[in-house]
Amino acid sequence: MKWIGLTGGIATGKSTIARLFESREYEVVDADQISHDVTRLGERGYLQILSLFGTDILLDNQQLDRKKLGEIIFRDADQRLQLENILHPLIQKKVSDLRKQHELDGLRYCFYDVPLLFEKKLQSQFDFIVTAWCPLEQQLQRLMARNKLTLEAARERVVAQFPLTDKVAGSHFCIDNSGSESDLILLVNHFCDQLDLNMI
Repeated sequence: MKWIGLTGGIATGKSTIARLFESREYEVVDADQISHDVTRLGERGYLQILSLFGTDILLDNQQLDRKKLGEIIFRDADQRLQLENILHPLIQKKVSDLRKQHELDGLRYCFYDVPLLFEKKLQSQFDFIVTAWCPLEQQLQRLMARNKLTLEAARERVVAQFPLTDKVAGSHFCIDNSGSESDLILLVNHFCDQLDLNMI
């Protein structure tokens, strides 16, 4: 089974591309979903996060206030690293189990949708890496609209990540998401056609 890393910068359309891969009936393992799973109320990740950040990051129903937590970690690199050090081993274990299962199921390809692929130096784990890309100004505008952020807050989140140009340079393939949705669908379909024909 080919294990394919799918990454990109925040608001570059990585999740949209993942959904398009799924529409072509490829299996996609979603790191963000797994992160949510391991931090649900009572889970190990949830308890470790509480011990680090305290109860101020809880909603009234005792669930994590992910928006508040996001604001904290995007302003404080040390706390962001501490959070990543809690989540990363838990996520990696779950992903490893899923990868083994998909291999046993006989899949030809499986994508791992992982935002921090480069930040966590996971490149060597993959047969190849695909990065979603768009220009910085477009990335900021999309992030401001999606998360209802100011330009300053959006820029903080972008700067907190590994530079997108470096992600593109370190990837085997780049999918340009600077155009329309129909443009993106054509690009993803072309990539999938090459994959299916063993041209990649």
